[in-house]
Amino acid sequence: MKKIACFLLLLSASSAFAGVRGDLREAGKLYQDKKYGQALSKYQAALHKEPRQEQASFGAGAASYYLKDYQSAEKAFENTAEQNGSLRQDALFNLGNSYYRAGNKDKAVSAYRQAIIANPKDKEAVHNLQLIIEQQQSEQNQNNQNNQNNSNNSSNQSQQDQNNKGQAPQEQGQKEKPSTPQDAMNKDDADRVMQMARENEYKKPTQPGEAQDPTVEKDW
Repeated sequence: MKKIACFLLLLSASSAFAGVRGDLREAGKLYQDKKYGQALSKYQAALHKEPRQEQASFGAGAASYYLKDYQSAEKAFENTAEQNGSLRQDALFNLGNSYYRAGNKDKAVSAYRQAIIANPKDKEAVHNLQLIIEQQQSEQNQNNQNNQNNSNNSSNQSQQDQNNKGQAPQEQGQKEKPSTPQDAMNKDDADRVMQMARENEYKKPTQPGEAQDPTVEKDW
């Protein structure tokens, strides 16, 4: 009786595994046909049967990304990366893309850095990280310029007010140094990444739309 029960258990597990593989095959075909909504449903069906199925979670993230549901894509890629399987590095890269598209550059920087640590020769990750660093530096410089202009305007107004009152202008206190993004790279990290890019002899993509934004996505 115990042997029969054991056989039935193995048969059930084998059937479930076959069901997951079938879902993945269908999902992959739908994904290649760019039917991302239908593909996502199949990936989710596979995950319902096997919650820690690495290809299913990665595929769900990729489909969600192309549906512009970046929050769902983030969760799926985070789930994939946490499993430390063969798709971890690609999941970290795509997680960086998802964060970036959702407007969270600091988290995107962190994800790309982890992707590079996992694979220092990942040219796309180095490229995307470089772009975000440059954007953050440009934004910081613009903010500093705006703060300086505001400070000069305030100083000029204060000077005018003091002159009108016949009093000497008071000395201004030093402005607080602008804070940097929480996960922004320091100079040593930035230099290391730039050197890594040079060692890999990587040239930036020249196709339209790829020169400004991280746009490279990875499939498995």
